[in-house]
Amino acid sequence: MACGEEIRVKDWAGAYAYRFIAQCGGRFMVISHRIGDYRNGYLLGDWKGVLRELVAYTVPAALQEKILTAESTAGGRFVYIPLTYPLSVKGLADLLGVDAADVRGQLEDMAVSVDG
Repeated sequence: MACGEEIRVKDWAGAYAYRFIAQCGGRFMVISHRIGDYRNGYLLGDWKGVLRELVAYTVPAALQEKILTAESTAGGRFVYIPLTYPLSVKGLADLLGVDAADVRGQLEDMAVSVDG
C-alpha cells in the first residue's frame, strides 16, 4: 500500500471501528474509533501486523450483530470483505495489496480457516 492509503474497519451499522493508515516505510498506524481503546495511535511494523489484527476481529458468520467489514482502495481498486470465517485469502490479499500466496502462508501459520 502507498503512503496515506488506509484500510477501514466498520461495524454492522457502518460506523468506523478502526483505521489502518499506511505510513512510509511499510508501517501502519492504528486509529481506533472506540472509546477507551489503548491501541489508538499504535504503529504496526508491516502488513502482517494488520493481517493479525483483522483476524482478531473475525467472527463466525452466524453472529450477525458482531460482524465487522473491512474496505480499502489499495492499488486504486475498491475492496470490501466481511470479517467472518472462513476468511477469503484473495479478499485479504486485495485489501492489503499483497500476493495471495503470502497471505495464505501467514494464515496457515496462525491456523486460521480460509476460503479460496
